[in-house]
Amino acid sequence: MSYQHLDPISALYAGVSLVTTISAYAPSLGEMSSAEKLVLAVVMVASVSAYASAAVTIINTVSNRQTWRDARARWRGSHVKGHVLIVGDKPDIIHAASKLESMRDEYMVLTSKGEMMGQVPASRVIIGDPLNERELRAAGADAARVIMVMMSEDDDALAVLLRIRRMNPGARVLVEINDDGMRDVFEAAGAELVMSPHRLAGRVLASVAVSGNIGGFMLETKGFGELSIGFFRVAAGSRLEGRPISELPKGLIPLLVGRGNEPPTPYFTRDYVLQAGTLLVVMGDPALFAGLRDLLETPRG
Repeated sequence: MSYQHLDPISALYAGVSLVTTISAYAPSLGEMSSAEKLVLAVVMVASVSAYASAAVTIINTVSNRQTWRDARARWRGSHVKGHVLIVGDKPDIIHAASKLESMRDEYMVLTSKGEMMGQVPASRVIIGDPLNERELRAAGADAARVIMVMMSEDDDALAVLLRIRRMNPGARVLVEINDDGMRDVFEAAGAELVMSPHRLAGRVLASVAVSGNIGGFMLETKGFGELSIGFFRVAAGSRLEGRPISELPKGLIPLLVGRGNEPPTPYFTRDYVLQAGTLLVVMGDPALFAGLRDLLETPRG
């Protein structure tokens, strides 16, 4: 309108034509002033640059597999309910997720570690900040039945726990901590189970030493104190050889018995006789294991 004295409709059509570079508007160069040529050249270059940048962005988004994977995981997290949610940045997350995968349990993972992608099914991993409440909701924290918190820093783990408790008061929350001295703090904040991997490793080794089998893993439950599963073998000439299983020390519950190469069985009565070579699996206070071992392995005096 300014340079060529066009009417408003014609000027609008000319502008759209130039900006979209469809070249439907091509005035005679002889009729255009130098200033008009310069302005139109700048407009066209800027338009082409903007369109090229937008096209590259669209292509990158479409071709970026991680973007699609994350979108699929977030869709899943927003729809799943009653699942197990693993939140954190520790490498242990991979082992926990693999175990849940093998048990065919529904689960999601929220982690800030992008390297988790590829080691855990992509549709179950959301890459995001575990401390961000919006990311927690994207992973279904408000609808999960169990939430495992596995953060590298205990302060971050506590912050995550407090947010989760506000979002989902009914969920069972299990927290892995580094400083076992913080156990009471996490329990007061609402964690159902608090465990330290260092303390756990020591207890496992001690349990193996006492029970004679890696299955003798020590458990710690509220209201029951420490429980452990112990594996013992009845020695010939021991004080309990030939005696009924009902004579086991109080506080120890027999779970399985087995003889020779037969697989252990839970089907037995109080009158079941302990013979030499019998495998006996019990559960109870590990402090009683030493006394039981003496009864099963020490010859009668």
